[in-house]
Amino acid sequence: MAVRTRQDMFPCETRIDATQIVPASRLVAGITGFPVQPNKAIVGANAFAHEAGIHQDGFLKERTTYEIIDPKTVGVPESKLVLGKHSGRHALRARCEELGITLGKAELDELYTRFVALADRKKGILDDEIRKLASEVSNNNISRKIA
Repeated sequence: MAVRTRQDMFPCETRIDATQIVPASRLVAGITGFPVQPNKAIVGANAFAHEAGIHQDGFLKERTTYEIIDPKTVGVPESKLVLGKHSGRHALRARCEELGITLGKAELDELYTRFVALADRKKGILDDEIRKLASEVSNNNISRKIA
């Protein structure tokens, strides 16, 4: 991947099908019984995962800031944002948009407050938990408007 990514430094090419790097790594790990470390570059489970809030914000603004290699080129379908206690509003809003949840600024602020409280109690927030929190926030705002 260094040869492919840094053609300016390595002016050569290979005929390696890079999309098979991650599947091959997983196959070798399965055969040998030695699991790939989660933080291993390129092939680890966390290689294209982003959890820190400032990191997620930078990634959402410009992917190449934190990913010099497109995950698809090594056989990983896509990057992932891991939502947890270090995530910020930008990542939460992006996940809500992916889930089809539309929120105004006040609703997002309230959702974020609830999200952080939940994230402080557990590791990793699931999409269903975000949907539930967003539903509660929306229901509270509807109740306030009716009252």
